[in-house]
Amino acid sequence: MEFYGAFSALPNGLKEKIIASIKRIAVAFHLIPKTMKGKEFFKRIFFGKLIPLPNEITEGMAEYTPPVPISNEVPDSEYKVIYAVVRL
Repeated sequence: MEFYGAFSALPNGLKEKIIASIKRIAVAFHLIPKTMKGKEFFKRIFFGKLIPLPNEITEGMAEYTPPVPISNEVPDSEYKVIYAVVRL
């Protein structure tokens, strides 16, 4: 098995560090809204205008960042998405 990580979960810059700290506090004190409407409200406060997802993904829509090989020996919390490749 091979594992790859994509989309760093580590805060990049002061603004992201502050938002990550606020989010950890909100989770610890169970302050995260249960409804998507409530979550949308807070996302608008922290991230600004939300952009709706399109029905289709097209070439050139976003910059491609290739997944990074990661160890299968230890748990990884550095990436938001983990891909596993299994060959039989």
